[in-house]
Amino acid sequence: MLALGQAERRTFTELNIGVASIYDYDFRYAFPGASFLFVQTFADKGLVTEYQIGLAAPSILTGKLAIGGGNLDKNIMVACRPWPLFFGPQVKLGWFTASFEVGFNEVISFDAGLIATVGFRWQFKKKYKKE
Repeated sequence: MLALGQAERRTFTELNIGVASIYDYDFRYAFPGASFLFVQTFADKGLVTEYQIGLAAPSILTGKLAIGGGNLDKNIMVACRPWPLFFGPQVKLGWFTASFEVGFNEVISFDAGLIATVGFRWQFKKKYKKE
């Protein structure tokens, strides 16, 4: 908690669109999806951490935890999405994000093996440094 208290942070709103490979690990049976998320990102000396939570279709709710390197504007992270359950890289360049995640192709991953997303973020709170 002390480390996050001293980190630079930003709060975003994010809109994502994506595609999931249903029932397999290729996109032969692709299914579209979208999400609207609230995101908080922390950066301290090159370490970036983030959490996201929001509404999604078709899963209704979703969230993600990520850790990686970079800064608040450009970073690459490894993410875990607890619901539906997926793991994979996420890249942020300015206001845009992209992810490619691998699931278990079972109910816990909403019957999907892979998901790929692109997103756009906008900040609804000013950037500040907590001291």
